Amino acid sequence: MGVSIITRLGLFVKGITGIKDFSLLKKKIHKEIGKLVYHKTYTANDIVREMQRLGMKKGSVVCIHASMMEFYNYKGTAEELIEAVMKVLTLEGTLLMPAFPDPLLQKDANYIFDKATAPTKAGYLAETFRTFPGVVRSINVQHSVCAWGQYAEWLTKDHHKSTNCWDELSPWYRMTKLNALVFSIGLPKFYIGTFVHCVEAILYKEHPYWAQFFTEEKTYRYLTASGEVKEYTCLEGNLERRSREGRIIKRFSADCYQHTRLSNLRIKVFHSAPCLQKMLELGRRGVTIYYVPSPSKYNFEQ
Repeated sequence: MGVSIITRLGLFVKGITGIKDFSLLKKKIHKEIGKLVYHKTYTANDIVREMQRLGMKKGSVVCIHASMMEFYNYKGTAEELIEAVMKVLTLEGTLLMPAFPDPLLQKDANYIFDKATAPTKAGYLAETFRTFPGVVRSINVQHSVCAWGQYAEWLTKDHHKSTNCWDELSPWYRMTKLNALVFSIGLPKFYIGTFVHCVEAILYKEHPYWAQFFTEEKTYRYLTASGEVKEYTCLEGNLERRSREGRIIKRFSADCYQHTRLSNLRIKVFHSAPCLQKMLELGRRGVTIYYVPSPSKYNFEQ
């Protein structure tokens, strides 16, 4: 896999400064500045009211991506927020959160994924949700998903059968068939959510640009509920990816995307069905979140 000039420069600066994680440093600086600007506190019920204003209701299918590092004016716990969302949705609705384990484990040939015990690296809210009663989890080492509610079993049951981890059998694609509301809470301004990768998962069969995203077969092992070790094989891509989601968000209409702010907390919602259709339409024309790999050298339909 080739390494871009941007990556080489980043590695050089890390070597000079000793900074190991620029993203984490940026978040810490943003938090300290934010504390000086925003002082209004809020509770779980305040957050849920904003989510309801953005479309969440009884029976909704909701996926939440969140960074509790940004919840610095929040007066409550992760458990209180999860319970407040569940109370609105009821068992007629469904709640999902990402549950991928440590990405470094993808390189460990001896790793056996246990969906019952493997912690998620998707943040504190997602890790707390993973341990809630009634929550089920998909079998996938790259991008496992936890779910609760009416469609939880259907969404998660076939993830290990996927050709790649975002295709038609994955929770990420299946939730778009239910037009899930994908909430981004406390994340960067242009963050969309993991379902954005359904674009390459579908289009890789159609065009050489997208085909490069899935070029290698990888086999993972997992532990069943009865303690048996099994394995699954999926397609992955050994290439560098860099993205600017804002290039896509600016093309979303109001039926795709809304946003608001609660004190310091940025809350966005994406209506997954029309969003995915728009992203697929753009992807077929060579308009993508990625600037690495660049689509500029490829011919696309106009």
